Amino acid sequence: MAGVFDIGRLLELMPLAPGAGESGDWAAVERAWGFRFPSDYTQFVTWYGHGSIEACLAVFCPDELMPEDAPQPGMHDLTEEARYLFEEDGEPTDEVRSAERLVAWGGSSTADTLCWLAAGDDPDTWPVVVLGRNGGAPQVFHTGMAEFLYRMLTAEIDPCPIGITDAWGCESPRFVQWRLSRQRSRAKLDPLTGGPRS
Repeated sequence: MAGVFDIGRLLELMPLAPGAGESGDWAAVERAWGFRFPSDYTQFVTWYGHGSIEACLAVFCPDELMPEDAPQPGMHDLTEEARYLFEEDGEPTDEVRSAERLVAWGGSSTADTLCWLAAGDDPDTWPVVVLGRNGGAPQVFHTGMAEFLYRMLTAEIDPCPIGITDAWGCESPRFVQWRLSRQRSRAKLDPLTGGPRS
């Protein structure tokens, strides 16, 4: 991976909704996890936060940045589940030999899990790994998470790497942060559009 992806390209493609983003003590987060997070991910969390794209592709924030009433499962549980599922049903490859270096940061509505392969001392070089819901060999993409999302949303990654195509090649992708989604749901509105439920 050559350098850190310019998240401005993602912001231009997928504009921010009011109230998006999460803040907190990243030093404390990284002490809890035992490593530094990739810089494109921390930028994504700062701008967008915890939420979903087109109601089908979720991006998770570290549990340490989230309030107690935030949606579950959290990033810790997602990571433990991804490691367990890979050990049970995954097929090790030359790049992904074991589950211990998988760190989950997202998931799809078709039960795919998006991870980093936390190999090497520089988190900005960690590739993205997609674990399919039915196990098998993982897909490895030598990009950061922000570039992976951008390339998936613009269909530069072809075929679609997850089991649902609602966000793949989407001309105007929408990210809905979890607080806005909850607010709309409580008002009996569509969480994605904010309009009446169809």
